[in-house]
Amino acid sequence: MDTALDELYAIDLVYVRNCWTLCGDAHCCSFARHKQRFTIMARRHFQELPLLAGEYEYLAARGWLDQFGEHEHRVVELALPDGRTMKAESIVSRRLGCACNHATRPIVCRLYPLLPVFAVDGRLEGIDDFGVYEMLERLDGLDPACAIREIPVEQLAVFLRFCALIATRPQWLFQLAAYRATVAHVASSIASAKAESGKSAFKLFEWGFLRDNLIRRAELAQHLAGLADEFVRRWGPEFELP
Repeated sequence: MDTALDELYAIDLVYVRNCWTLCGDAHCCSFARHKQRFTIMARRHFQELPLLAGEYEYLAARGWLDQFGEHEHRVVELALPDGRTMKAESIVSRRLGCACNHATRPIVCRLYPLLPVFAVDGRLEGIDDFGVYEMLERLDGLDPACAIREIPVEQLAVFLRFCALIATRPQWLFQLAAYRATVAHVASSIASAKAESGKSAFKLFEWGFLRDNLIRRAELAQHLAGLADEFVRRWGPEFELP
């Protein structure tokens, strides 16, 4: 078994108890209010949860995949310009309501809505909004659907312990940095399209997603290759691309 994942899954990181009542509809379990802004993507319920390297195998070994109901293990590969290939893994759950059970929820669900920002050497440098929907909120000038905007003092030690465990794996540090860079890349595309068209960021995201043109692959691959090189220089053979 993976002892680091054992420790992470044993930490019930919840910034505010019963926080899912603050937004009125357990927003992070379905993003229903955001998905209502879509035309085609909202026709079938789904929830996609990014995974850290080894996390899918860990969930399978623990017998915790059944919690996701009808689901897909999605693996997306990106070829880097120097011949290397990296991949991003996620679980796409079709389960109604919450995609998973609270006690056995993936790492992403424990951290949401705050994304820890690490230096290449694993030092925690700050926090950022977690993902795509928060980026779309900002671009459209909407109030955040999630009521959590900071870490309460009484939960800070728990959050720091959680982050310290993530920082034990350079591969995980890279994945979080690559995820953040990808969201920023998509944000720049949506912002440019919004400036030209004046359309809703959510609408532009949906059509970009359906047409598979949200990401300028060559540009993003070049950026991520440079990021990977930084990790190789810092970690040497300890670092492997996911």
